[in-house]
Amino acid sequence: MELEAATRRFRLWFRGLRSLRRDLRSARWDDDPAQLSKLVNGFVSHFSDYCAARAETDPVWTLAAPWATPVERGAAYWLAGWRPTTLVHILYTESSRRFEAQLPDLLLGVRSGNLGDLSPSQLAQIDELQRRTVAEEDELSREMAAVQEGHGAVGADGELDVDGLVGRVGAVLAGADALRLRTMKRAVEILEPAQAAELLVAAADMEIGFREFGLNHDGGGSGRAG
Repeated sequence: MELEAATRRFRLWFRGLRSLRRDLRSARWDDDPAQLSKLVNGFVSHFSDYCAARAETDPVWTLAAPWATPVERGAAYWLAGWRPTTLVHILYTESSRRFEAQLPDLLLGVRSGNLGDLSPSQLAQIDELQRRTVAEEDELSREMAAVQEGHGAVGADGELDVDGLVGRVGAVLAGADALRLRTMKRAVEILEPAQAAELLVAAADMEIGFREFGLNHDGGGSGRAG
């Protein structure tokens, strides 16, 4: 029953992700920062709510992610989800692409206000976010490696402490989700509403793209449609 509930929760979250992407795409060029901010905050809240729900799921199921395709698990997942630094990489990629496309306008002093128009202050903050996130990712990877190597797996009675192992896995996965959420929140804080909308649309494109490719590669992904 728990697996069915977790799978249903993932599908609902993914359906919401598609809807939020559509809304952000429609609104990001509107001259309405307040509406954009509302949609951006809704996107972050949607992910926050999903992280909170995952915390109630058996960490063994969360790590195994049977609702995901092999492509997602093998190519996109780090500790049961996307790497937090991936969001920063997307930000840099989208910014560079837009900057190159609008360079002639920027040289004439025409500002776009999109991700190609980041200020020196924003760039400095993004660099700091990346360095901090890399360090925290590395620490979580070391913690999971220690669990997988069996450190502390045997109790004082010489028996395998299964509950303790599962609890440690759960703590690492909770830390990974918390880092993903902190990274998203900090990126949104650094950016203007229109810039944040562009970033979140690109992040959703990546997640949805991996899933669609995985489902097609998996011959339809029996039982895993999302």
